[in-house]
Amino acid sequence: MFGFLKQFFSASMASDTKPIDNTPTVEPIDYNGYLIFVMPLEEGGQYRVAGLIEKLIVKDMAEQDVDEKENEVESLRHSFIRSDLCMSKQQAEQITLQKCKLFIDQVGDNMFK
Repeated sequence: MFGFLKQFFSASMASDTKPIDNTPTVEPIDYNGYLIFVMPLEEGGQYRVAGLIEKLIVKDMAEQDVDEKENEVESLRHSFIRSDLCMSKQQAEQITLQKCKLFIDQVGDNMFK
């Protein structure tokens, strides 16, 4: 009897420890000057809405040194994981994109504070 339980639990544990592919299947999307990276997370056969919002800020360095006119690029990032779960990765990607656009429209640059 214990052998059966051991096999049952070890088989179910092995299926939960498979490598997770969290690489985005879509390229970053440019929306109102922000880059949206859609990266849903796999959890128990479902996908959690998650991603990254990035904004590149170009700082003019000409003010500091008149001879060198170089610009420095600063990257502001906001990563998030939502409680929403979806049955497919494609559905999670669509919802992530919708929520990112809404969040950008509502909060804007205040998300980086």
